[in-house]
Amino acid sequence: MSDIEKFLSAPPINLSLDDIRAALDKEPYAQQIHNPDEQMFPKGYDLQYRSAAVLIPIWREPENGELYVLLTQRALHMRNHPGQIAFPGGKHDPDDASIQYTALRETLEEVGLSPDCFDLLGELGEYCTISGYCIKPIVAEMTRRSELSLCEDEVKSVHWVPLRHLLTPQNYRFRKKKLDTIERGYFEIDYEEIRIWGVTAGILYGLYQTLAKHIR
Repeated sequence: MSDIEKFLSAPPINLSLDDIRAALDKEPYAQQIHNPDEQMFPKGYDLQYRSAAVLIPIWREPENGELYVLLTQRALHMRNHPGQIAFPGGKHDPDDASIQYTALRETLEEVGLSPDCFDLLGELGEYCTISGYCIKPIVAEMTRRSELSLCEDEVKSVHWVPLRHLLTPQNYRFRKKKLDTIERGYFEIDYEEIRIWGVTAGILYGLYQTLAKHIR
C-alpha cells in the first residue's frame, strides 16, 4: 500500500490546542512535507527556490470548544492562482525579521488581523511547490476574534473550516491528471461551497501527518 493509500484510509484525529502545541514541539521543523507530485514529476522541481510563509490560524469557539481554521479565497483578478482557497501568507521579504514575521505580516496585510491576535503554536516542515517556492507553514492560535478587514486586491472572501474536517483523511481525494504527457498529482478537499486543493491541501496533509505522530 502506498503512502497516499495509507493516508486516505487512516483514522480521523481530534486534538486540543494543547495537544497540537505538544505535537509541534516534538516534531523537527526541518523535515520537509512530502509533496506526492514531486515524486511523480521530479524534473519539474529541480528549481532555485524562494522562501515564503503561510499562517494556519486556529480559532477555538468558546461556546462548544470546536476548532476552526481560517482560509481565504484569492481575488479573482489575480494573475497567479485566481480564486483558489489558500492560507494567508506570501513570499519572504529580505527586511522581514524572521519567517514567522513573514506569515504574520502577510496575514495583517490580507485580512487585517494584527500579530497580537495570535499565539504561535509551532511550525511544520517546508512545502516546496512547482512554482518555485518553499513555503513554511506557521501554526497559531487566534486568541481574539477581531473584525476582519480584507485586502480586496488579494482576497475575495474568507472561510472558517472545522479543523476536524481537515484532519479526517476520508474527506481527501488524490487526483491525477496529465499535462502534455506528464502525469501530475494533488490532493483536494471539499467543504460546503469551497474546494481546497493543490498547495493548501498538501500543507493540510502535512499537518495531519505531523499531528498523527503525536497520538501513535
